[in-house]
Amino acid sequence: MSTPTLDSQSALQSILSAIAAEGDHFTVLLITREATAGDVRDAYFRLAKVVHPDLPVFLVNPKLRADATRAFQAITVAHAMLSDANKRAAYLQTLESAKTAKLVEAMTAPMPQSMSSSTRLQVKISPDTAKVYLARGRLALQRRDWQVAQDGLSLASRALTGSELLEAKVGLGWAVFNNTTNAEADRISRSRDLWMEVVDSKDKSASVAQSHYYLAVWNKMHGDMREASKHVEACLALDPRHIDAQREKLLIERRKSGTAAPTGRLEAVSVRRASRTSSAAVPMPPKVPLKKEPSFLEKLFGPKKG
Repeated sequence: MSTPTLDSQSALQSILSAIAAEGDHFTVLLITREATAGDVRDAYFRLAKVVHPDLPVFLVNPKLRADATRAFQAITVAHAMLSDANKRAAYLQTLESAKTAKLVEAMTAPMPQSMSSSTRLQVKISPDTAKVYLARGRLALQRRDWQVAQDGLSLASRALTGSELLEAKVGLGWAVFNNTTNAEADRISRSRDLWMEVVDSKDKSASVAQSHYYLAVWNKMHGDMREASKHVEACLALDPRHIDAQREKLLIERRKSGTAAPTGRLEAVSVRRASRTSSAAVPMPPKVPLKKEPSFLEKLFGPKKG
């Protein structure tokens, strides 16, 4: 019994996989959306040569021929749609509308915060949906809604890559750290592990700088000022304008020198009060009585009597 050549088998499986995954016409033809009309034509004829159901390698195997027929029909439809400029433009608009609808659905859907851990792991997250959860996680962090932020960023981190994945992990660590519903041991260890994962990526992004700052706070809370200082310096090396890291560096330096180190608003208030006190301590010059000049009438008739 004959078997398909390697090229035929590979192409057939790729097309069938695209069909099973409900891929678009570009995916079926194994091309990108930037493909030109010539690229579309070349891709179609290249695939048609190896997946046509009337090829001898498929005629002897009914199942393979049925699969080849499905694949050939799919690439034929894709070619007809993408080779016509007007049909292609309309098709791309349809794809964008479908994508927008999915994003709106994900944005308005309730956060799955009530899910158990095992159920949450079974939820399938697409990259587009993950980006929505990342955006919702950012908002939840700003509102200090730690549970919603933790659930959303946990889901987002499963499908994101690159800088977005680093951002999700940083925010997730901060949400876990502040979420008092978590077990204390989890809050301490998991948050640190997430920030260390970001730091170990050796990236030079703002997310890594923020992880260094959070690690500085974490170590300071645990009394390890040497590690805290190290992470503050690493944060400022990546982001010299990081205000919180600048303040921590100042406080650490004051602590080393033994001077008082009020923090936050108290420090600003203390500085203002100190400036007022020092100004009041400066001796004021003695008052000099002003000499009153006589008026024009007093010069003519003399000083006014009584």
